[in-house]
Amino acid sequence: MQKITFMTMFKERPIYAIFVVISLSIIMFIIGNIAPDNFSKNALAFMGSSRLEAASQEVMTPQIIRLDKERLGGEHLGKFEAYEPDFGDLIARGHDYFYSKDGNFGIGVWESKPGQITYKNLEYDELMYVLEGSMVMTNTDGKVETFAQGEGLVLSKGWSGTLTVPEGGVRKIWVSYMAGVKGE
Repeated sequence: MQKITFMTMFKERPIYAIFVVISLSIIMFIIGNIAPDNFSKNALAFMGSSRLEAASQEVMTPQIIRLDKERLGGEHLGKFEAYEPDFGDLIARGHDYFYSKDGNFGIGVWESKPGQITYKNLEYDELMYVLEGSMVMTNTDGKVETFAQGEGLVLSKGWSGTLTVPEGGVRKIWVSYMAGVKGE
């Protein structure tokens, strides 16, 4: 009898991974409405125009936001720019698919070239699901974990450590609960 793990299911049937990402996104949104906090101003500055584009998609009736295969595949993500240069040397680009009306909940796709960034007391919760490449997370205790295509993680508010993008880069779906910092 073959042992079936969650990772085996995700690799053999990617639709399960998408279902998990969306389910966890909904859970983060619900939890976020209970316990708001602040979001990094530098991350808000990086999101710039694509955040405004996502916000401009708001309509009077709820709609489905498609996560299109072209952007998930790395097309139409804009030009690479310095990402939070005060905290690391990552060169990244991305697309924000959606922000809730209050700006607290967001989802997008993000791609980075090799480099690293240091997080100190992360100010938001974020789910990351690797679409291509890999990333290495090292917490302040020195525990190192590598996440490759088909794997994901959740960074909870308060996390500290380093995200390293090795040769080959990384592209990921991100889902964040930012809690009340829209416009700060």
